Amino acid sequence: MKRKAAFLLRLALASAVVSQVTAQEPGYPPDLLQRVRQASTYIPGPHPESVNFIKFAESHRTYAAVIEGGSDEPFISARTAFQAVYPNGFIMIDAGMDEAVHRFYGFGRDEPYWQDRNDIVQVALRQANMIVVTHEHGDHVAGVLRGSHRAEIAQKTILTRAQVTTLINSPQLPEIQLTEELVQDYIVVDYDELLPVAPGMVLIRAPGHTPGHQMVYIQLETGIEYLLVGDIGWSIDNVTELKLRPEATMNRIGEDPQALMSQLNWLNGLLTEKILVIPSHDDVLLTAFSREGLLVNGLTLH
Repeated sequence: MKRKAAFLLRLALASAVVSQVTAQEPGYPPDLLQRVRQASTYIPGPHPESVNFIKFAESHRTYAAVIEGGSDEPFISARTAFQAVYPNGFIMIDAGMDEAVHRFYGFGRDEPYWQDRNDIVQVALRQANMIVVTHEHGDHVAGVLRGSHRAEIAQKTILTRAQVTTLINSPQLPEIQLTEELVQDYIVVDYDELLPVAPGMVLIRAPGHTPGHQMVYIQLETGIEYLLVGDIGWSIDNVTELKLRPEATMNRIGEDPQALMSQLNWLNGLLTEKILVIPSHDDVLLTAFSREGLLVNGLTLH
């Protein structure tokens, strides 16, 4: 409880500071990256040493379902959770899902799911100092909403007010619905644009894929910068080619194309800054970054 109280105090102080330097502006202003970098210094302490990930399931699509004008070439959608590893602990970004939720994304198909890997995610959630989620879809948030250790995990999980509203009123599937009573177990925050949550880590509001979607900026102690962009694009090709998902896919999800295109334009500009832009589901990109030593494949546990 002392750790949680100390964290909440740091979060409140950071929120007070960031509210003085962020403005309610439409889209993504030209100085946003500068302010994100500045905000990453507001909470004192050593920055993370590495960014790790784990793939616990796959969904099989074609590029035609992933990017406008895409081919029928197979696309492996990696179902992932990420981890920012600090000298004295770690923060989880996204939370895995149990097999019942996984089946929702197969649309009746039997697709790969590794129970042992999701078990590792659940252990990591219990050991984490803090948990944040990019958005309120089941493959990203179910791990903090379901399971025998939900109450323990919830007390160190940050949900935004927009995420909570979706999970109460219009969850993607019934299995991840929250109630007003259960919400009391979580740390619920609200912010206009940026929110630093740990040394070297900043949340960036990015509604469009879902109302509560957000990106996670991470700067390592070495200076390497990451931007975990969730589902703004399922492939890095969405960013490099400035193309949305096909209209039928966007309509099925209920996305805001104008907001997403604004975000893709901003992300495309970051590629020249040598920031590692990482969509959650791009299996090819994740494999390449792991091979190059830019991401660690596997979670660190105590």
